[in-house]
Amino acid sequence: MQKVRLEQLEEQEVRNNFKMTKRFFVVLAISVLCNLVYSQQINPLIYHNLEFGYSIQYPNSWELEEDQDNQSVTIFEQEEDADILKHLQISVARWEDGDLAEFIKSVNIEDLENLYSDFKIIHRNQEEATCIYELSYTLNEIKTNSIFYFIKEEDNIYIVMAMTDSTNYENDRETFMNIIESIEFQ
Repeated sequence: MQKVRLEQLEEQEVRNNFKMTKRFFVVLAISVLCNLVYSQQINPLIYHNLEFGYSIQYPNSWELEEDQDNQSVTIFEQEEDADILKHLQISVARWEDGDLAEFIKSVNIEDLENLYSDFKIIHRNQEEATCIYELSYTLNEIKTNSIFYFIKEEDNIYIVMAMTDSTNYENDRETFMNIIESIEFQ
């Protein structure tokens, strides 16, 4: 009887040890993930464009490519299984012909309806120096969401275009907006 009881106690101890070990690894995994996310938020990379007088912060896990004439930069996260490259592109246009509202009229984003049959403006907000469009459409048979963010600073219009597939949009939107809101002008 004591031998059976002793075996039961040993078995219970093994189970308890297994549960403790399992909990330890779960806590460890959560800790590693939190540190990774935290380090990307706390230690962002900073891109400076001296020619056009701006800087922008972006997650340290993302990559950056400048075009040859330094007029646009693309920041992207390399995902192996993604159908669409999650990216954000900043371009600069010289605009001396009026205010931001006049520039937005000249761009005429609504014309994208002619290119994409399911084109939809999800959200639009225009202020004196900024304008944002959030769009939905199908690109190469993939449901896509984009943000177009326009900023007027002196005689320049900074055009920020962010794109991701629709399934990830809610999560990616927060990252995009954090990047956009980090833009500083010198």
